[in-house]
This record gives sequence, structure tokens and C-alpha cells, in this order.
Amino acid sequence: MSRTVPSWLADPVAIVIGEGEGLEAVAHELAAAGATIARGPAAASRTEAAAAIGAASLAARDPVTLLIHAGAPAIAERADLIDPRDWRAGMQAGLDSRFFYAAEFAQSLIAQGKPGSILFLDLPQEAGGAVQAAASGALSNLTKTLAVEWARDGIRVNTIASRVVDGGTKAELRALGALAAYLVSDFAAYITGSVMGVDD
Repeated sequence: MSRTVPSWLADPVAIVIGEGEGLEAVAHELAAAGATIARGPAAASRTEAAAAIGAASLAARDPVTLLIHAGAPAIAERADLIDPRDWRAGMQAGLDSRFFYAAEFAQSLIAQGKPGSILFLDLPQEAGGAVQAAASGALSNLTKTLAVEWARDGIRVNTIASRVVDGGTKAELRALGALAAYLVSDFAAYITGSVMGVDD
């Protein structure tokens, strides 16, 4: 099998956060391409994110250079019926944890002078009600902002926003995995700040 992940990310360590068929398809594709896959929990603080990244690097005996973060399932409740605690939990899973991981990941790589790639997996904004719309809209803007801030450090930030992240046919999941592997590879070295999908 030919490798999707090329030389400057040869045998990378990828920390993968979240759950779902889409995330598993991406992890499978990256592993097939030669990446070491480490799992991390959703983080409620930068301290938790830093600990997870550190543990993954220690276990692999190499620095983490790929970050893949999928959000939690959307809360599809009608907006006027959403409990404030559910709103906060949805935003934490859909936005906060991703930011905490991204910030710690970038800080670690910048300190080491290493390049890396961040890929967020998300549902489309319209897929799951008010919480999903708010978190996804913010994530889209965050993706573009972080891409600009960290471009000179060789850290790329992209998002795949697709219903397939929640599950799909084998062909759809394979396409999702292939797109993800491409976006974190050197073949996409000039792609950063993008939000794209694999939907029809």
C-alpha cells in the first residue's frame, strides 16, 4: 500500500479526540498511511489537553505532530427548549475542547521548532440545531484565524464539515478518510484555513 502521509510527516504521531464512525474512518486511514494513533479525552481546560498530548508523545517516544478532533453529537433540541447546561456542554464539546487542544498542540510544536497539522471534524452548521450552528460557525472562524496565526510556524489548520462525520456508507467513510489524510499530508502543504466537506 502506498503511503498517503509523506516525508515530512513520515511515521507521525496523531492524537485523536472524539468518537463516531467518521473519526474512526479517519483514524483507520491515517494508521494505514503509517501514523501512530493515540487517543485523548475531550478537555475541559488547556491543562487537560497538555497532559493528554504529553502522554501521547511519551507513549510513542515521538512528538505529536497531528491533531484530529471531532466534536460530540449535536443537541437537536429546539432553541427555546435547550437547557443552559446542555448549551454549555454542547459548546464545550464543539468548541472549547478543540481550542484547548489546538493551543497546547501549537505551543508544543512551536517550542520544538516542528511543523504539524490540525484537522477538526464537524457536522454542517445546519445539521443539528442552535448549539451545532453556534459551535460550527465559531469553529469555521477559529479555523481561519488559527491558520493565519500559525502559518509562519508551519502549523496548518483545516476543518472537514460533513454529515459523513456522523456516519455514512463505506464509500462515504472511505472518502472522508482519504480527504482527511490528504489534508494533513505534504500534498496539501499550501492548504490551511479551509472548511470543506465530502457531501453530495
